[in-house]
Amino acid sequence: MKLGVVASADPLDVTTWSGTPYYLARALLPRFPDLVVVRTPRPIWYRYLRPLVRRATRGVVDIYWSRWLAALHAKQVMRQLKKDQVDAVLCIGNAPLSAYIAERFPTIHVSDATVPLMRNYYVEFSRLPRLLADNARTLDGDSVRRSRACLFPTEWAANSAIRDYGADPSRVHVIPWGANIDADEYPDFEPTVQRDTCHLVFIGVDWERKGGGIAVAATRRLADAGHKVKLHIVGAAPTLPEQGGPIELHGFINKGTEQGRETFRSLMKIATFLFMPTRHECFGMVFPEANSFGVPVISTATGGVPCVVHEGINGHLLSIDATEEEYAELIWSIWSDALRYERLRNSSREQFCHVLNWNSWVARAAEIIESAAWQPAANTEPTKLGSGA
Repeated sequence: MKLGVVASADPLDVTTWSGTPYYLARALLPRFPDLVVVRTPRPIWYRYLRPLVRRATRGVVDIYWSRWLAALHAKQVMRQLKKDQVDAVLCIGNAPLSAYIAERFPTIHVSDATVPLMRNYYVEFSRLPRLLADNARTLDGDSVRRSRACLFPTEWAANSAIRDYGADPSRVHVIPWGANIDADEYPDFEPTVQRDTCHLVFIGVDWERKGGGIAVAATRRLADAGHKVKLHIVGAAPTLPEQGGPIELHGFINKGTEQGRETFRSLMKIATFLFMPTRHECFGMVFPEANSFGVPVISTATGGVPCVVHEGINGHLLSIDATEEEYAELIWSIWSDALRYERLRNSSREQFCHVLNWNSWVARAAEIIESAAWQPAANTEPTKLGSGA
C-alpha cells in the first residue's frame, strides 16, 4: 500500500507542529516503505504571508482558515498525490486541505482537537471574526465527516467529533500519541534519583497559557517552607521580580540540534517532576517526553490532559482552580515519600514504554489506515451539528 502524508508544513522538518508529523512519519516508514511525503503542502510565500497578516491584524485574521486558499492549495497537493499514485492519505493537523483532499482520496484525519472545542478555549480561536470562525468549523467538520477514519489522541477530541460534527462513531478512533523521540534514542532509565533537591521542570513558550506564574509561586512557597527545591524554566522568557535562588531560566532549547537535544536530556535526567499547571491543553507533547525519562507529570485536569496523564500512574492532576498552595502540598507529599515517588517514577516509564510512544501508535493505527483505503466513501450528507461553537 502506498500511503501519502500531508501536514501543515514539511513533515520531514522536525520543527513542524512540535515535531509530531516528523516522528509520526518516521514510525510509519517500516510499515509503509513506499511512504509519499508532501513536503510543500502550501506555497513558500504562504509561510511568510500568514504570520505577516496575523501580526498586522493583532492575531485576528488567520488566512489558514481561508476556504479559497485551502481549495487552491489542496488542488496542488492532489496533483502530486495523483502523480505518485497513492492509495490513501494521512492528513496530520491540516483540516483545511484535508476537507478537499478527502473528496478525491481515501483520507485519514489526524488531529488533537476540533474547532468547537477550541473556539472558546484557545484565545487565538476566540479572536477569529465570524466569517473565518464559520470557515474553520466548516472545513474541520468536512474533513472529519469525509475522512474514511479519524485518529485522535484523546477521548476529549474524539467525543467532540461525534457530538459536534455527527461523525460516524465506527470511523472515530482514540490512539494516544507518542513522545517526539527517535526509537533508537530512547533515554536510559534510572528508577532512583538523587534526593538532595527536588528539581521541577517547566516547559512552554506560552507562559500564561502553560501556567508559568502558578509554577513559580508554588516553587517559592516550597522554598520559603525550607524545602530544597529548584524550578527550571525552559522555553519561556518571563520577567520575574526575583531571579536566582529556586528559579533558573534556561531559555529556548532547540531539540532540532544535537546540542539542544543533549541539553534537554541532561535536564530531564535530573528532573523530579515535569511541573506544568497548564490552563489550556489539547494533548501536551511534553508529557510523553517527560515519561520517557521516567519523570512524572504534575499538571491540570483540563482539555485532553486527563486522557494523557492518568492519576497515580504517570502523574497527578489538580483542578483548574487549584492554588499554588495545593500544588506545593501535592508535590512535597509525593517527593517526601521515597517509596511512593519511586513507584510513580517506574509506572511513568512503563506508561511511555507501553502506550505513549509512536511505535505503539503505529501498531494500533496501521490496520485502521490500511482498511480505510478500501472502505466506501463516508456519508457527507448535511448533518445537524451540535451547539459547541
